[in-house]
Amino acid sequence: MLRPFMRGRRLVGPALVTITAIGLLSIMDGMIKYVTAEHAAGQIAVLRYIFGSLAAAAVFLATRTPLPAPATWRPHLWRSVLVSITAVTFFYSLSALQLAVALALSFTSPLFIAVFAALFLGERPGRPVFIALGLGFAGVLVVLWNELDVGAGGDFASGPGIMAALVAAVTYALAMVTLKSRAARDPAPTIVLLQNVFSLVLLAPLGALQWTPPTGAALALFFVIGLLGTAGHLCLAWAYARADASRLGVFEYTAFIWALAIGLAVFNELPAPSTLAGAALIAAGALIASRRSQVREAEVEIGP
Repeated sequence: MLRPFMRGRRLVGPALVTITAIGLLSIMDGMIKYVTAEHAAGQIAVLRYIFGSLAAAAVFLATRTPLPAPATWRPHLWRSVLVSITAVTFFYSLSALQLAVALALSFTSPLFIAVFAALFLGERPGRPVFIALGLGFAGVLVVLWNELDVGAGGDFASGPGIMAALVAAVTYALAMVTLKSRAARDPAPTIVLLQNVFSLVLLAPLGALQWTPPTGAALALFFVIGLLGTAGHLCLAWAYARADASRLGVFEYTAFIWALAIGLAVFNELPAPSTLAGAALIAAGALIASRRSQVREAEVEIGP
């Protein structure tokens, strides 16, 4: 009788940490949207991972985390390929689309997380998670009903930006599932450090091709972006080591709640009734996701 209750309690901590991580990464996305006016996606990604690597190295050293064995590098390199693709495509979508549209398209990632977790990790999410996914996605559609009206010249007319956002959603979902696979094996500081360093190396050639000299103010912004990214992914690594990917993936929808709060506090933006209705659906989905689902731990390794 106590087992469902205890399982629910075990999800609370990872869920709260995941929501915090999504909040940090949402603030980072807003700052990245700002710098896309002056810099290309490749350069933004490189600068984000330069400062992210420095922050991750500081955490790695401060926590006295043991050096990773060479055998662990390969799966992290594979995951960093996914992370790099996600960064470039999502940063490009931020430059090509309105922020709300890019975020809404990224909210398809929990759907892919649930599918990939079932395929690769053997998770069986259960009915509550699928109901939560449906509610969250419906909430996104309600919020963006007018903005995605193609007949009225909405943002779906921007094909490359839309495609980039959807590619980012798929690769992000795969990256989160591989994170679940590694989080049970490697410390969070190791995961985040290797992710930042490998992504920096992979994206360096593209960043060099798109490089324009950043101002001092821009470098300060990229420093904060790197800190936010590292902090957010440390939180995600901690949470995904303690709960199922399919259940935590649903909390990606809370990014829109964070966006509402940031818009109201910083930009004095009052949300429309449709926005509030959509946010209510998203929040309801996140709450339902905390209910019990049948899962099993998998020992599957993902990647070449």
